[in-house]
Amino acid sequence: MTREEFTVLRDFIYEKTGICFTETKKYLLESRLTNRLNELGLSSFEDYYFHLKYGAEKARAELVNLFDVVTTNETSFFRNQPQLDAFKAILQKSCMNGSGPPAPLRIWSAACSTGEEPYTLSIILTELMESQRITIPFTIFATDISSKVLESAREAVFGQYSIRNIDASVRGKYFTEDNNMFRLNDSVKKTVKIDFMNLIDDDAYRMYRQMDFIFCRNVLIYFDEKMKKKVIDNMYECTKPKGYLTIGHAESLHNISRAFKPLVFPGTIAYQKG
Repeated sequence: MTREEFTVLRDFIYEKTGICFTETKKYLLESRLTNRLNELGLSSFEDYYFHLKYGAEKARAELVNLFDVVTTNETSFFRNQPQLDAFKAILQKSCMNGSGPPAPLRIWSAACSTGEEPYTLSIILTELMESQRITIPFTIFATDISSKVLESAREAVFGQYSIRNIDASVRGKYFTEDNNMFRLNDSVKKTVKIDFMNLIDDDAYRMYRQMDFIFCRNVLIYFDEKMKKKVIDNMYECTKPKGYLTIGHAESLHNISRAFKPLVFPGTIAYQKG
């Protein structure tokens, strides 16, 4: 991949996804796109760029593949326990100790990857309701830009690596083991609505208004400052007053937005809309 090819492809990817490949990531982009060139029978990255830019129907189809290869999809069940403990603490305080029937909850897992995060949130809620002997209507929305990982999320069959942090009792309750793979029970699957979404598409956010909780973990690290601000501003509009935003444990809203109030929990920070 020449520097010129890298530049035009980097800019094209940024325009379509908001993902920013810096000069130091040139080798990574080259590695990820090489298979696409081979699959399409193209001889250069310049040809691939022109295919994306001017290929009409074929280009629109290839965008799906491009989104799949440029995204990173590292995830697992019950990932970053302190953040999940904060989620449970907020639920117990705001939803389970009040008077009268609790209001329905709307939760959004933005960049859900293969589904471990939204399904984890559903299991946490179900377990909490059982322990408190209370029923809270809830819907979890799960979105991602990669069609490939969304297919996996809908199938909801996971390997040992994905479930390594799940207690044996919980695993036995919500999964069926088959040949060292673990199929999630339908009782959990039906609580999660899975759909495609591109986080740089302003219009798409209209589908996800009035959220009590938004999880957007380990996504901002792939955006530049301009795109981070754009995404967080949109998520602010999607959050209910007094609703909560959770970002990656290594991410921060410092210099991006002061609209959310940081709340300190053991080992983590959650953000609340004022």
